[in-house]
Amino acid sequence: MFKPSNILHQTNLAMGGHVVPAGKASPLHAPAFIKVDTVDVAVKHFNEAAMDKYKNDKDFNYHVIKEGLSWWDHFWSWVWHLWASFWNWVAELFQKLFGSANMGKSSANVIKYVILGAGAFAIIYCIIKLLGISFPHLFKKQAKSASVPYSEAVENIHEISFDEAIDDALSNKNYRLAVRLLYLRSLKQLSDLNLINWKIEKTNTAYINELTNAGQREQFTVVTRQFEYVWYGDFPIDGQSYQRINNIFQEFKQSLS
Repeated sequence: MFKPSNILHQTNLAMGGHVVPAGKASPLHAPAFIKVDTVDVAVKHFNEAAMDKYKNDKDFNYHVIKEGLSWWDHFWSWVWHLWASFWNWVAELFQKLFGSANMGKSSANVIKYVILGAGAFAIIYCIIKLLGISFPHLFKKQAKSASVPYSEAVENIHEISFDEAIDDALSNKNYRLAVRLLYLRSLKQLSDLNLINWKIEKTNTAYINELTNAGQREQFTVVTRQFEYVWYGDFPIDGQSYQRINNIFQEFKQSLS
């Protein structure tokens, strides 16, 4: 006698199902439920007025309208194209010569910069010539012109009337020359006292070293520096500056008496 349980057991096996052991209930799946979101949502809208304001603001307009090139732009574009094409041709020529692309490009660049440098020099040279500037003396410092009646190479301190010459220089406000005359007069005073052996070819340092008295040597060093600053240093000097320097020379003159 067949039992219903045997029939179910055989049917499950035939259909590839699983056999549920006796005494155990088949598991049940709980139905799925969808949870409804009940939170209120505030809908945001764009501010149309603000958007229109930004649309009309040129700072926010990123649409660039390209204008057509002028004939001048076309001309220079054509010139630069020819320039680039020429140097590409030169680079290819050297590439074939040396058998290396890098050597060809480097050689072409060297020649290009040499030609550009020579062209720049030629332009500068022509401008200088047109301006009437002497090219060899372009970078040479030009000494300020001054009315100096005494030539440094031929002047003889024993033949100069210093009081008259200094007064004449001061009347012309040529304070630079007046300081030079003060120094030459100091040399004459030292020579007259046989403290130095004056010779026109000697330097100021030589005269300083000839002084045996330490105090005189120190004072004469001070007046020598004052003279050199004004005469050789080309420092500007006015009436007030001259009076200060003249006081230094007068103190040295009194120290010799």
